[in-house]
Order: sequence, then structure tokens, then C-alpha cells
Amino acid sequence: MTLMNLLASRSSRMKASEIRELLKLLDQPDIISFAGGIPDPSLFPAQAIGDAYQAVLGGREAGTALQY
Repeated sequence: MTLMNLLASRSSRMKASEIRELLKLLDQPDIISFAGGIPDPSLFPAQAIGDAYQAVLGGREAGTALQY
């Protein structure tokens, strides 16, 4: 028995979602997208977040900082 035998016959007529099709466009280097909620990773403040993480969790008070 294959997986297809377990699915309803109407599932073979399903199309990909419109959002999924739009997200495929993000892989094209000449496309600038303002949709999809996927910002340019080069804009992430990774260094600042890493510095803040180290400042809070890098010392003796890390256990206190993690209490909730």
C-alpha cells in the first residue's frame, strides 16, 4: 500500500497555496520583496544581540537573569 492510497482522491487535485508560490520568487536575486514577512538577513542586528546576550548571560548573574 502506498501513501497515495491512503489519501482522499480529492487531495490529488490540490494546488500549491498562492503564498507558497509567491515565496518562490524570493529566491530570484533581481526581486525585492516587501511581502512574506522575510526581511533581508543582512539587516538583522546580530552583533548587537550577541553583545546583549553575552552581557546578560555571560556572567555570574546568568541564573538570576533566567528566572521567571
